[in-house]
Amino acid sequence: MQDVGVGVSQSLPIILEAHAQQKKLIAIEQPELHIHPKLQAELGDVFIESALGENKNTFLLETHSEHLILRILRRIRETTEGEMAEWPEALRKACPNGIRPEDVAVLYVQPGADGSTVEQLRVNELGEFIDEWPGGFFDERVKEVF
Repeated sequence: MQDVGVGVSQSLPIILEAHAQQKKLIAIEQPELHIHPKLQAELGDVFIESALGENKNTFLLETHSEHLILRILRRIRETTEGEMAEWPEALRKACPNGIRPEDVAVLYVQPGADGSTVEQLRVNELGEFIDEWPGGFFDERVKEVF
């Protein structure tokens, strides 16, 4: 076990809770911390399965992970387009009807002089944000790629 990275050891309790708990509110700060981007995305599937499958958990996730958010958006798009055949078997079984925009709430918390404000960023059926992200999120990727 000494060759396993810190991220895996921190992710294991998250995965266990997602599968063990039922009808609970599970709050997690930075579930993506110290794990590979591919695993960050796969955590999105874990959360979808636990929330929409038989466990019916509700997750409150504080994240900066574009990978995790993009996975959830991708699954919404695939649901709309009827392209769920390539989903992992456990996810297809848990969520035969897929995931819809109304199953997800993306909230952006902005600190301010008079306290924090919360802005909901709506998602459409194609897994795209209807509302623009506040500066600094998703903008950086475009700058780095293009």
